[in-house]
This record gives sequence, structure tokens and C-alpha cells, in this order.
Amino acid sequence: MTAKKILARLPADALSLARIFSLCFRRCQTPAQLPQQTARPPRTAEGTVALFWQLTSLESLEVGAAPLVHHFLHRLQLRQLFEQHLPPLPGRQPALSSAVTLTLLVTNLLLARQPLYALAAWSARRVPEHIGLQPGQADLLNDDRCGRVLDHLQRTDRASLLTALVLHAVHAFAIDLTELHQDTTSVTFSGEYAEQLPTAQTERPPRITFGYNKDHRPDLKQLLYSLTITADGAVPVHCKIYDGNTSDDQVHQDTWAFLCAVIGHSDFLYVADSKLCSRDNLNFIATRQGRFLTVMPRTRAEEGWFRNHLQDHPVEWGLVHSEPNPRRRDGPDHVYHGVESPQRSSEGYRVLWYRSSQKEEQDRHSRQQRLLRAQVRLDALMAPGRRPFRSQSKAQEAGQRLLQEERVEGWLDVVIDRVVTEVYRQVGSGRPGPRTEYRRVEQWEYRLRLVEDGEALRREARCDGLFPLLTNDETLSLAEALGKYKYQPFVEKRHEQLKSVFGVTPVWLKNVGRVESLLWLFYVVELVQALLEREVRRRMTQEGLDSLALYPEGRNSVAPTAALVLNALEGHRRHRLLDKQGVELRRFHDELSPAARQVLDLLGVDRTPYGLS
Repeated sequence: MTAKKILARLPADALSLARIFSLCFRRCQTPAQLPQQTARPPRTAEGTVALFWQLTSLESLEVGAAPLVHHFLHRLQLRQLFEQHLPPLPGRQPALSSAVTLTLLVTNLLLARQPLYALAAWSARRVPEHIGLQPGQADLLNDDRCGRVLDHLQRTDRASLLTALVLHAVHAFAIDLTELHQDTTSVTFSGEYAEQLPTAQTERPPRITFGYNKDHRPDLKQLLYSLTITADGAVPVHCKIYDGNTSDDQVHQDTWAFLCAVIGHSDFLYVADSKLCSRDNLNFIATRQGRFLTVMPRTRAEEGWFRNHLQDHPVEWGLVHSEPNPRRRDGPDHVYHGVESPQRSSEGYRVLWYRSSQKEEQDRHSRQQRLLRAQVRLDALMAPGRRPFRSQSKAQEAGQRLLQEERVEGWLDVVIDRVVTEVYRQVGSGRPGPRTEYRRVEQWEYRLRLVEDGEALRREARCDGLFPLLTNDETLSLAEALGKYKYQPFVEKRHEQLKSVFGVTPVWLKNVGRVESLLWLFYVVELVQALLEREVRRRMTQEGLDSLALYPEGRNSVAPTAALVLNALEGHRRHRLLDKQGVELRRFHDELSPAARQVLDLLGVDRTPYGLS
């Protein structure tokens, strides 16, 4: 009797079909065969089930969030773009194409970042069609094949591929490109990476070398990772990897030119940090009819001029923006006042000054802490038991060094007091006795003390909370310019997610060309993540939903992240009951949570892979 006939003849009142599946699932290990029974079981319901175990096996594969990821990759047409731009391979074609493997790598990086050698095991636990594979193709994956695929991507014209990908994403998701924000971060590497092409060679991967490490690891080498996002959902539209010793001010002209080529014109606002504020960068954009907005560094002369101007001239500050305190409900509101500087920059651009109540408090606290640290260090320097200063020059040098290290030289003055003490020394040598003569000797000791410069501290307090923005956009109001610059931290949030959520480091690769290709795939991961978050939040607004219950304990999320959405679906499995010939008898799925069903409906994802109609 076949398993299919047994399944049809099982008495419904003796044991339900759900009970059979439960027993099979508890007794079987996926995808191993069910235990064999040598003796013929009795003709009872339990005996029928035992015979059923002999003739069937249970396959359980994970579905998870792979169909959701596939939905977005399909909308981006990522696999087709890879097929169009990857150069043809000479000789015999591989059993698994590079386009399929690269798309699979992106899915893996989004869901469960694994080393390349673990990709095959991860794929074997998944339903193959949901990750772009055919049954049995997971066995073709190994670290050598993945490495060769990364080499294939490295030989590709990635600038053209990036342009095509961004243009398709902009068209498919209707992304607004009128305001773009740029920032850089460092990707840190452990290892020597000695075998790299020389710097003079033009066609080469970026060099992993020492530079200004933003992870505060100057002992490690790095690459510079530049990212540009839109103000419409923080969607990444540009990415480029540079040598580790590249300074931030060297990437802006290249980035801005690429954005112009993608958008087709220069009529967009380019927002970046203070490294943009160099004469060459600003003039490069302005002379090509571009618009920029950046923060002015304190090294500029215009910055010092306004602070001095503020001391002796009345300034008409106007209320620009006010918002509730995001950290303390009972705390004071964050208030911004603004005024346009009466003097433009040396290049002729507008300088917009702002006073932030939050920054004002931070500046005041920082100044007090620096003054306190300076006094504590001086007390330790003058503590009893320490060797005293015997010369005024040594004391003066130590005091000035202390002020410079604590950055309080403009607020404190070092005063040196000479202390004279009398000591008696024996005249001549020998053991002291009743007739020994002594002479009085004066010893000079120099002691330091700090005196506050009250006028300098009052002048500095008048500048608490100030920061300037520089722009050549004549149409921006003070409130608009501030609002646009306040979106800049979203680029840093993308960097934080790259390093923490997706764990870009450690990079388990030693070939620099493969490293560059892998980082390029991480850009695609960030793009999919941003589009997912943007789409969920946009659909929530359209449906009038204030939140989704995506946290593990059922708490509501007002602004769902990609990690929350993906985690709501991860762990879902598909089970198949198979006979000895591998013919499917029954198929059933784990139950989806209401929040997961809601996410699928919001995003318009096909529910069939989850066993739902």
C-alpha cells in the first residue's frame, strides 16, 4: 500500500491529519528518512500511522523574508541588470551564472550575513525558488565560486551598472532627487594587505591603507566609503570606494559630477559636511549652475569675524524653528534662532547663522568641564610630594602645555608665584657636632595657579550655541536651510546600519578587488533596505496606520525599520510530506503572525509562498 493510499484511508475519528503531521515532524529530522519498522504494525489507527512513517519523509525548509526580498529585487530588476552589464566569460560557461550568484549574495547579506564558505549551507536550508535557485543548485555554491563571481563583478563597468540601477530605482519607486545628502565613513580592515597594485596605476582597486579612521582605530588600515542619499526616504543613489588615505574634501567633485550625469541636470541641492567648504569644491559646483549647502568650519575667517561682530553690535535674531525635546518629555523645547550674516563669504556666498538652545547648553557644559579638568590637573601638578619647579621657565612651559592640551588658553591665565624657603646647611664636611657651623640658604620654588579671564569667558558665552551654514541658493529661507541641513544625520544613520545591522566588518577577504566588489554589493543591500523602509512607511500613511506591532513583545513601531520588517517574517518554514519516490503528498506552513500578514498586505507581496491565498 502506498503512502498516498494510507493517507486517504486514515480514519478521521481516530487521528486527525494535523496530529499525523505533528507526529511526523517530532520524529523526523529534515530531510532524513523516517525510521523503518521491521515488524508489521497492528491494524489500528496507531499502527496505520507507524506504517505511514515507513513510507514517507518530511522536508522542512525555511521561507522567512526571502519572498519579500525577492519582491524588491524583482522590482529593481537586479538580476537582469547584472546579466546586461557583466562582461561575457571566456570558455565554458559556469553551471551557475554570475548574475544568479550575485543576486543570491545580496539576499544573504540582507537576511543573514555569512562568510562566503557558509553560503551553500545557508542556501540549502532555504526554499530554493525564493532565493533565485533551482532545486539542487545550492550544492553548486562554494567559496571559490563566490570569489570568482566577485572577480567577475570587479571587471565590470560598475559606474554604468550603478547608473542603470539608480535610474531604474528612481523610476520604479518614484524617488524625488531635488535634494541629496553626502557623507563618508571608514571601513576598517585587519591584516597587512601588502600585495596591492601601486598608487600610480589608474585601473586598480582602491588601496587598503592607513588614514583618518572614523572608527577611532588609527592602528588599522581602512577604505573610505562615500554614500549619497536622497531627502525622500534616505534612499542611497551613489556609492564609491576610495583609497584609505583619501581626505573627505577630495570626493565631492567626483560625487557631484556623477549625480549630474544620473539626474541629467545640475538643478538639485547638494548637502554635505564642512569638508565641502573649500574654495575649489564650492566654485566647482557654483560655476556649473549647481546649488550647495554646507556647514562652515571654524577655520574660516568669516566665522571669527561674525563672533567678533556679535560682541559689539546688536543682532536681530529671529525664531526659526522649535521642536519638543526628543530625550526628555519634561525637558525644555529645542529652539533655533537665525540671522543672515551682513557679510558674505570671501567667494560671495550667503552665510546663515543659527543659535541652538540645545547646542548652547552643550557648549556651556563643555566649557565648564574643560575649566574643571584644567584645575584638577594643576592641583595634581602642585600636589605635595611632587618635585617642585626650580626655574620660572620650566613652570611657565608646564602651565602653557596644560592650557593647550585642555584647550582653555584663551580663558585662563597662568600666574607663577615664587616661594622662598630658608634651609640651613652644614659648613664643611664631616660628622655634625657641637662646634659644627651652619649657614642659611634661600631656596626658590615656583608654584602655578590659574586665574580666569572674566571678559574672555563672557565673550565666549555670548557665542554659545552658534553654528553657520554656507549656501549659494538665494531662494532658501533661514527655516528652509536649517530644515534641509537637519536631514544630514540620516546619512550617518545609513553608515551606522552598514556597520552594525549588516556587519560590514570583519571582511573575510584578502583580495582587494573582491573586497571592492563586496562593498559594492553592500551598497545594493543599503538600497533595498532604504526602499523597504520607505515603502512600508509610505503605505502606512496611505492606509492611515499610525504604527505596526513589529517588536517581539508586540509593542508598536511608529517608523518600522527594515530589520523589524524582515524579522517579522524570518523563521517561517514550509513543510512537505514526501513519499519514497519524492512525490509530494501534502504541503503545509508555519502560521504567520498578524503583524507579518499586515506587512505582506501593505507591500503587495505575493502571499502564496507562505501558504496563504
